[in-house]
Amino acid sequence: MKKIKLGLAGLALCFMACQSNQKQQETADTMVLDTTITQEVEVPPPPVAGSDTGLKPNPNTILVSCDGVGKITFDDTYESIERKAGKANVGLDSVIVNGVFQQTFATKVWKGTAGELTINWQENKPPYQTIQNIIIDKPGATYVLQNGIKLGSPLSLFNKLNGKPVMLIGFAGKNAGTLMSFDGGNLMAQIPCVRGVFALPLMKSHPKEVDAVLTPNLVQSDHTAFKIYDPTLVKIIVNSKR
Repeated sequence: MKKIKLGLAGLALCFMACQSNQKQQETADTMVLDTTITQEVEVPPPPVAGSDTGLKPNPNTILVSCDGVGKITFDDTYESIERKAGKANVGLDSVIVNGVFQQTFATKVWKGTAGELTINWQENKPPYQTIQNIIIDKPGATYVLQNGIKLGSPLSLFNKLNGKPVMLIGFAGKNAGTLMSFDGGNLMAQIPCVRGVFALPLMKSHPKEVDAVLTPNLVQSDHTAFKIYDPTLVKIIVNSKR
């Protein structure tokens, strides 16, 4: 009889120990789960310089699109841009073309920072309510399109993404290096609103093949000269769809 009681007691102790181990394991699992959740909620992504410009740390995020640039959209007015960016970060600049004032003003947002934008208006006097285009041309600007195009991107990347050569003005005259057409390529469907300006690298002398693209006429981006010197994007122009 004593043996039976001892056996039952042993089973009871074993059962209690198993339950205790199970509870400890469940508690441990819960603690791990809770820690994971806490980390996801409380640990922020690394800070980004100029994050008040609407930039995000993920380089694949769509920062430039046909809807706008960063937090500035084509539905914005001068007043709404002031609210978004803060009055201290918004101001008017004269528009000068070839040394001549154009009787209108452009808006500079976050001037002097990596998030600097130039906004041109359809109106030539206040109130400014209709954006004509948004320009990114500040060296070191951190804006990027979904496909990876940004300031400093080479012309060869446009050829690759477009699936065929693009058309641009040659590198002479006031509109030198301006992208004029995707010529029906892939980029026409992806970013029909985007144009840009390219620049050749600075050079004291150049091979004779480059002479052919030192012209104010249209040239194709598969020209032999661009295999010697690959121009880089120095200005992104995002045009309103309206």
